[in-house]
Amino acid sequence: MIQPNLIAVNTQIESLPPLPAIITKVMAVTANPESNANDLMEVILPDQSICGTILKVANSAFFGVPRGVSSIERAVVILGFEEIRNIVIGKAIFSAFPKMSREQRLTVGLFWEHALTCGIAAKIIGSTFRMPASELFIAGLIHDIGKLVMLLTFPNNYPLLREISSPDRLDSTGEEVRDYSISHDQVGLKLVKQWLLPEKLAMAIGYHHSPEKATSDVQFPLIIQVADILSLMYSSSDILSGEDVIKIFDDFLPDTKSLWEANGMELQPENLSRWFNELDKSREENQGILNILTS
Repeated sequence: MIQPNLIAVNTQIESLPPLPAIITKVMAVTANPESNANDLMEVILPDQSICGTILKVANSAFFGVPRGVSSIERAVVILGFEEIRNIVIGKAIFSAFPKMSREQRLTVGLFWEHALTCGIAAKIIGSTFRMPASELFIAGLIHDIGKLVMLLTFPNNYPLLREISSPDRLDSTGEEVRDYSISHDQVGLKLVKQWLLPEKLAMAIGYHHSPEKATSDVQFPLIIQVADILSLMYSSSDILSGEDVIKIFDDFLPDTKSLWEANGMELQPENLSRWFNELDKSREENQGILNILTS
């Protein structure tokens, strides 16, 4: 017999609108090796809202283009297919959720602040390993999207900020399964599969608390797991040194290093310290990207 809570969650997921058709078109164009800039512009130009978002993001501190970007044509050439695709996906996901009640807005705002921090941390980590930094940014930005579904399903008792308000509790999935019969990461996985988002994003969202269970693209949930923890440390009221960061990872994720090595990456202590310091320096200057996507 299916648990009532599971029925409620599944119903909530099914009630969310599909992502706009432009997402499918942009993903198809950017995935086709024979596509060119004109093909992508033909898809984007009819949607003035998306065009405006792309130009605002392109001119933000996030990219730091020195001469500015005044046209979609120049944005496509300078940013490239991957960046454009991820901007479109990010904007569409923010627009997909219904407006929250006045009582929920502050809480949801803090939720997205954490999500942005995680996305920036994931981008920093990805750059170290020459992985697609912008795709990792989006993965970090939406890694907890299942929590919003949980909040919509259980508006009176779902603690959206449980981990954020208690950074020493790095993983609340066990409590969620106990209380709601499902955890936010698996809810997020159901949602992104319904939306037909790329597999790398699905793995990052569905397995960022258990990357060893991912069925493909394991590097993505591995990076998002570390980025998530770095972002929780960033939001902590404690002033952390590089040594503190390393100790926290050793204490809470003792097996992470070997799992990274098994997937072709090295989780060096000096990298953890450097990533945290870079996050601390760059987080505030990139606040504008969140304002653009949520506007």
